[in-house]
Amino acid sequence: MRARQSDETPTLRRQSILVAVGCVIGDGAPFLLHASQSPGHLLIWVAGAAIVLADLALALPARTAGPVAVVHAVVRVGVAAALLVATGDHDSIGNAAGLFLSAYRAGAWVGGRGAWAALGALVAGMFATQVLQGYDETASNILVTFTNTLLPWLLGRHTTGRSGYIEQVRRRAEEQQRAAALAVEAERVSIARDLHDTISHHVSAVGVHAAAARLGMASGSPKVTASLEQVEASSRAALADLRRMLDLLHGNESDGVRQPGLNALDDLVEGSRRAGLTVHLKVTGLAPQRLPESLNLATYRVVQEILTNALRHGDGTLDLAVTQTDAALTVTATNPVGGAGRAGTGRGVDGIRHRVGLFGGTATIGPADGVWRTHLTLPIKEPA
Repeated sequence: MRARQSDETPTLRRQSILVAVGCVIGDGAPFLLHASQSPGHLLIWVAGAAIVLADLALALPARTAGPVAVVHAVVRVGVAAALLVATGDHDSIGNAAGLFLSAYRAGAWVGGRGAWAALGALVAGMFATQVLQGYDETASNILVTFTNTLLPWLLGRHTTGRSGYIEQVRRRAEEQQRAAALAVEAERVSIARDLHDTISHHVSAVGVHAAAARLGMASGSPKVTASLEQVEASSRAALADLRRMLDLLHGNESDGVRQPGLNALDDLVEGSRRAGLTVHLKVTGLAPQRLPESLNLATYRVVQEILTNALRHGDGTLDLAVTQTDAALTVTATNPVGGAGRAGTGRGVDGIRHRVGLFGGTATIGPADGVWRTHLTLPIKEPA
């Protein structure tokens, strides 16, 4: 008989011992009272010893529940036979408590065919005992057998099934908590990436124009006013984008706070031009309305980061090409690396690679012969 995998703990082991001792007392005391009426007969003491040993076997590990149930069935029949031979009486004194508990343990701990085999042994033992005790009423026999074998066996299976269900629910809840934690972390990273792409673009433009205004004021250049106007415009754009993202985080997804896409590519490029970046833009086959919304937004953020990097670290020029076909969206950008640009943190490039990777695309980014090259390919998959 193959027992189910046990989850026994030291506490359960101690409880099993207490249960076994309780059965010894519950079965042993009545048997001793009965045996005292017929002292000196060896079979009576053998039967008593068999009851004690069978009850003590209830303290064994759960994997022995099947064999212990069979032992109790045999002892039940054996005790009835011993008392019949020794006293001639059809007495029902025996291992009643131990039999009941062994049936429960078999139902709770034994799985598969072993559980049914243990139940069959218990039922057969009870019927044989009733035959020896002279019970001839079929209804009474069935009732006694049911209450002493099938009922505790079913109770054991129900208890184990309920415990297994509770454990399954607990594990599912833990898995959901872990999944929720991962989702929260992923969302946190996504928000940080969007903030970086959005705010750094505008702040970079503010920095460029502020520097131009400072130099212009020192030299008396008439371009000071234009530079300050661009500082104001970029600041407003940064606040608008930040407000849009905060509205989305608060669950407001109305048209007024809808995320940007490549339909605003010209405005995005024009903003970089006003910041002082010379952009040579080439667009081929671009149809943003035919792109999945998530891909449209991701590509917009990628182009935004490319413009920001060129503005901050380049020499002031950028060749940008965006090509859309039925199969893929391709973004290619090249700009000479400026000598005075300060080193970046690498988050922007990592963000580009991450966004492209989410759509199963490829990204080639890095310097070559004094020129920073970016080539991205994002497969287009129609929304399901």
